[in-house]
Order: sequence, then structure tokens, then C-alpha cells
Amino acid sequence: MKFKIMKKLCMVVGMLVVCSMAGTLKDSRDGKTYKTVKIGKQVWMAENLNYKTKGSVCFDNKDENCKKYGRLYTLEAAKSACPSGWHLPSMEEFESLLYYMGPDNSEWSRNLRASSWDEGLDKYGFSALPAGRYDSESFDRLGNDANFWSSEGRSGYNSLIFSKSDFGARERPFDVVYFEYNDLEYGFSVRCLRY
Repeated sequence: MKFKIMKKLCMVVGMLVVCSMAGTLKDSRDGKTYKTVKIGKQVWMAENLNYKTKGSVCFDNKDENCKKYGRLYTLEAAKSACPSGWHLPSMEEFESLLYYMGPDNSEWSRNLRASSWDEGLDKYGFSALPAGRYDSESFDRLGNDANFWSSEGRSGYNSLIFSKSDFGARERPFDVVYFEYNDLEYGFSVRCLRY
């Protein structure tokens, strides 16, 4: 009985810690309001950016996908899409986010995924959603991948990927977070980081 009470108390305290670090950002360009969250020393948008600009699209060109998942941006568009006071994170800043959770890669994806996305724990309030991607010819991976651009590559990488499948590649296990180089014209999600 005491164990169950302690477990519930820990869950409530954990939720309060995440909630106490939550906030909002109002984009003065279009009036949209986004949830924000402080994770470690960083303050992140807790939703994908949905600012309409040249070089951005809604998945399948449907407005309802933008409302749920945000827009997909080319890298050039992503570099200037964040509102004033915010920026597209570098690979180093993405690494800081991941390493804040500890060295165990096997839990990074579940801890950052929205609870609505296949057993996501959303432990830190980042709420990653599987918005898919656009590869200049077609849309794909909606419901399976969250792809985020970074402002600058390191060691040849320019994006952070949350994947729920392995594309048939044996070297990538199911349910992982990894860095990858992608074509600059692909359409990926954007998460802005406060300066």
C-alpha cells in the first residue's frame, strides 16, 4: 500500500516539475502561441513550428496536418523561420538536449516523444510528434518519424531523427534517435531554441 502511494506521489511530483518549467511563446509575426519547456539549461518550443514561409509546406498539402504537426521546411527556410529571440538549434545544442537525459540512447526517443505517439513517455515535455517528411517529390513517414533540422552540421550531419522503424537497415534498431545527413531540399520539422 505504501509503495503504491509513494509511486503516485512521485508521478505527481514529476509532473509538477515538468509543468513548472513550461511556458508559452507568442509569435508576433502571425499571432500563433506555442508551448515552451525548459529542459536542463535550454528553453525549447514544445511544439513544431507552424509559421508559413517560402520553402515550407503542410504534409500532403493539408492544413489540418499543419495544425497538428507544424510545417515542413527546407533547410534554407528553416534557418530563418524561428521568431525573434529564438533560433534553429545546432547539432551541439541537440546533443546537449539528449545528453541531459543521460548516456542511454535506448530511452531518448521514448522520453522525448509525445505520449500520443506509440508509447511515448514525454518525460521532459518536449512532445516530439511523427510529422513525417517531404523529399521534394513526395510526402512520407507520417506517423513513423520526427525529423528536425539543425542550423549547422557536425561530422557531416545536419538533422536529428526520431524513428519508429528501421527502413530495413539492420544497423538501426527499432525506436531510436540518431543524427543523419539529409538533402537540403527535404522538408523537415523545426523546433526553435531560445537564445
